[in-house]
Amino acid sequence: MSFLKKNRSIHEMDLTSGHLFWKIPLFALPLALTTAFQLLYTTIDLWTVSTFGGGSTSMAAVGSNGALINLIITIFFSLSLGANVALSNAKGAGDRDYAARVLHTALILALVLGVGIGVFGFFVSPILLEAMGTIPSILEKATTYLKIYFLGAPFIMIYNYSAQMLRALGDSKRPLYILAISGIVNVLFDFLFVYFLDLDVAGVAWATVISQGVSALLAVLIWVFNKQGYVRLNPKRLKIDRRSLTEIIRIGLPAGIQGFAFSLPNVLIQSSLYTITNTEISIDDIVAGSSASGQIEHYIYAIIESISASCIAFVGQNYGARKTENIKKVFWYCQAWNLILVGLFSGLSYLFADPLLLLFIRDSEGINVADALAAGKQRLLVFALTYVLDGVMDIDNSYCRGMKYSLPPAIIILLGCTGTRILFLFTLFQLDYFHTVFWLYAAYPISWMVVILVYIPVIHIIQKKAFARIDKLPPIAPKTT
Repeated sequence: MSFLKKNRSIHEMDLTSGHLFWKIPLFALPLALTTAFQLLYTTIDLWTVSTFGGGSTSMAAVGSNGALINLIITIFFSLSLGANVALSNAKGAGDRDYAARVLHTALILALVLGVGIGVFGFFVSPILLEAMGTIPSILEKATTYLKIYFLGAPFIMIYNYSAQMLRALGDSKRPLYILAISGIVNVLFDFLFVYFLDLDVAGVAWATVISQGVSALLAVLIWVFNKQGYVRLNPKRLKIDRRSLTEIIRIGLPAGIQGFAFSLPNVLIQSSLYTITNTEISIDDIVAGSSASGQIEHYIYAIIESISASCIAFVGQNYGARKTENIKKVFWYCQAWNLILVGLFSGLSYLFADPLLLLFIRDSEGINVADALAAGKQRLLVFALTYVLDGVMDIDNSYCRGMKYSLPPAIIILLGCTGTRILFLFTLFQLDYFHTVFWLYAAYPISWMVVILVYIPVIHIIQKKAFARIDKLPPIAPKTT
């Protein structure tokens, strides 16, 4: 594991100097690949159970859990954004001692939250799935998968908090290395548990938990052996630092509330999907097609997420370094890369919709491939045409957070995204004309556009206040090496 001991000049990129336009994609690419490996867990799970397990019914059972998992985990995971901002600001300002306190506090927080989420999720999974109106044909399998999945929550938290903090230091490569290794582990155990032991959805769930455990272990080892990096894990310093915890919560909690508010209507949308019965396509085919489309969309969102995460890291370090001109450049550079990359891959996803969807849709009992494919293409069309808007919105969020303004984005998302989607579901969607797969998922781009329009004046105000605050800060002390 020599990659654990490399010099920080190889891994920890300086995000405050050089040509930032080209540094952003160099930093974002490993982030996108990292997210892709995380998505690969679920994609391989879906493909394995669809091909060697219970077919498209099992695939739909696993895929239908995504919205609920995000709802439960997001609010706690989003606190890691607070650790990201706190650590990137500390590095930009050259405050190594405070950076170390943030690191140790965040790792303890990740473990505590992971255990809490795991216990909660395990016991409430069946209740929540029934409350969502999960169709009877997949309820038992969906419950089995979800209960096992939540046993890995501590591993999920430790890895993701570690990855956020590595990115804050300018290191987007080692999280990718970790996910590459754990992804291979996931593939091997998927085939062992499903193909050889015939465990179906339980098998892919256990494979996911094991691979998450590997990623958490490797993340901890990186911090232990990060002797030449900016900060490293010292077991003797593992304690909660009040100032660090306060800053993590102050920045991360609004992000968590925003994530929860963002995920809540997604659960309602998933639940509303089960009510679309006014078409010639059966509900089982609609759910199977939607689950397949969702997997493709997640890979496109990996690009959005990587650019958004890059925005936080670049803005955070430049904020700590008091470089206001760089901060403004980062915003526009990220928007440009979003337009180029997300636009390109969204278009390609719909151009090759049939072969991509057929990776997940199989002809099995209760599933008609042609109908499921048609339903999946309806959903994919909406996202292919509009996903760039989601990227614009996410970059707006990240720009504000990198400058330590976390509450305004939370309020905007709560009112704009959550409010718009819920209003749509309980008004227009109830009408026969709008009660279709296409219009159900059109609720997403409608809400993105509302939020973007609100952000136009808000970003101007926040930037002005943030730059004024930077001007009042004392000069930065010379950085130690």
